[in-house]
Amino acid sequence: MPKLKRAILLVWQSAPRLTGIKVALIILQGILPLASLYLTKVVVDTLSASLTTPNQEAAFSQIMVLLAIAGIVILTTTLCESSANLVSTLQAQRVTDFMEGILHAKSIEVDLEHYEDAEYYDKLQRAQREAPSRPTQIVDRLTQIGKNSISLLAIVGLLLSFHWGMAGVLFVVAIPSVLVRLKFAKIMYRWQREKTSIRRRAGYYSALLTRDRVAKEIRLFNLGSLFSERFRQLRWQLYHESFTIATRRSAANLGAQALAGLIMFAAYGFVIHRTLQGILTLGDLALYHQAFKQGQGLINFSLRNKVYRAFVWNRSRS
Repeated sequence: MPKLKRAILLVWQSAPRLTGIKVALIILQGILPLASLYLTKVVVDTLSASLTTPNQEAAFSQIMVLLAIAGIVILTTTLCESSANLVSTLQAQRVTDFMEGILHAKSIEVDLEHYEDAEYYDKLQRAQREAPSRPTQIVDRLTQIGKNSISLLAIVGLLLSFHWGMAGVLFVVAIPSVLVRLKFAKIMYRWQREKTSIRRRAGYYSALLTRDRVAKEIRLFNLGSLFSERFRQLRWQLYHESFTIATRRSAANLGAQALAGLIMFAAYGFVIHRTLQGILTLGDLALYHQAFKQGQGLINFSLRNKVYRAFVWNRSRS
């Protein structure tokens, strides 16, 4: 929690006005999808009822009004998304500049003896790679969680009104995937930390081959081919190891998604069965289908962010 508060404080200090605007947009984005979801149900129910009503013109007028409202909601949602993207772009630049300034100040303050320490260079490289963007990413995830939580609470309440088991299914289908993500987040953290020195060495070889400061010496002693080959070997090692981890992760994700798919289709079948029995209307069928689909996505996102935050905290300690 202290690191989380620190990240939020850094983002706020770098761009307070943009951060406030972004939070307001995120809250609005969390509410609008629920309105769109409910309007879908009303339109489908109204259309179904109009098939048997004698006053077709009145039914058509009602449907057109509902479609107009739905269009306004969609346009508002699009406007909010575009505005949020613009604010995020501006905010990211402000945060990056702010963090670069802090990093430069710390580099000036540090004792000269640290520049002879390989461990210091590893930490410095991680700071240079992570510090400018990490606070923004953390806050972005938190604001997304806040937006999704608003939508998720309403969706869970909706599903509970239909059948208590439907809300439980939402969480059950997400468990396999989050376990896979948690496992491989830890694996990737350990691997990236262990390979910092290799990345740094590869970066040195690349710098020696491309910068003008040592270009004459590289050619005088014919070191170009040697350094280039060492660079390729180091990068190939990183590629091979990351490929192995990615392959294992993809296989595990495939199994988790297959299991979740079976449970999800069983839940869909239950809703369809209740609709055929006349317990639910076609509008309810569309509503519950979309609610279940969106709820599953929201839960998966929230659980992924818990894994992400755990991964970030580990990296921030290093």
